[in-house]
Amino acid sequence: MKILICAPLQDAEIKKIQEYFINDTVLIKRRPTQEDIDQVDVIVGNPHLDLNLNQEHLQALLLNSAGSNQYIKEGILNKTTKLTNASGSYGIAISEHVIGMMITFCKNLKTYALQMKEGNWLPSKQGKEIYHSRVCIVGYGDIGYEIAKRLKAFDCHITAIKRRVQKKLPYVDEVATINDLDTILPQSDFVILSLPQSKETIHIFNKDKLLKMKKDAILINVGRGSAISNKDLIEVLNQGHLYGVGLDVVEEEPLPSTSPLWTYERVLITPHSSGGFVWQSVRNYYTELVIRNIEHLKNHETLENEVDFQTGYRKVVTYKK
Repeated sequence: MKILICAPLQDAEIKKIQEYFINDTVLIKRRPTQEDIDQVDVIVGNPHLDLNLNQEHLQALLLNSAGSNQYIKEGILNKTTKLTNASGSYGIAISEHVIGMMITFCKNLKTYALQMKEGNWLPSKQGKEIYHSRVCIVGYGDIGYEIAKRLKAFDCHITAIKRRVQKKLPYVDEVATINDLDTILPQSDFVILSLPQSKETIHIFNKDKLLKMKKDAILINVGRGSAISNKDLIEVLNQGHLYGVGLDVVEEEPLPSTSPLWTYERVLITPHSSGGFVWQSVRNYYTELVIRNIEHLKNHETLENEVDFQTGYRKVVTYKK
């Protein structure tokens, strides 16, 4: 079998894959050419879409992203090619980022960091506690699961928003759907978005939804930037609504330096850096997932994280124990 690795793995992880598949041909190309694509059976990573990936000999594309919306479009892949995503890889790193944003807002850490530059000793007269708060997690895949797992240490009441209601989810007190948001948002102290992108999720948080949130609620987005309308968010912030907004993703990336979002004291922006292959936990999980899936492929078994081309979601969702 010929395996092409274009995922942003480091030498240690690449060596692990090479040693595991020592009897196969493993090609490492950060920027594969069409000639590379034309000769391989499996691609590990996200090849550029200007390459012709619609090849009958290509058995599987093992994406290094949780999102797959670009690759499920008609004609991008051959109907015989299996597609998997990297769900499960990013949850630990991103959940730490979310907790960090929550604490930064609640304990005024952004304010104090700015005061340090001026040498000012000015204790803040406001703040919030995560303890016993109500948290709404919109999108409960691996990332939502890892966030909820950590927030249970703060004794939070957690509501998970999913496409379909499930009777029981780990670390969750109640499960609801998008249709229930209008009821749940006015009750939530924190709203955390960890949604993939789909037709249904684009601008799901428009002016109407943002204003249904508590005036002193905190909104954090670590899913897809398209879930929040920047225009509507700016309008709502100008009305004095929301205690804080943490954005690791935005509609337009990179966010233009002229965007008003940079200017709000109660907005915290990070450059799509909460996950990614800089984090060891991400690289470790993805490497093991790739090894397992190539073995599944060789044994004609069902692949983990296989994507449904109709929905863009995983066919089977499992949560780590």
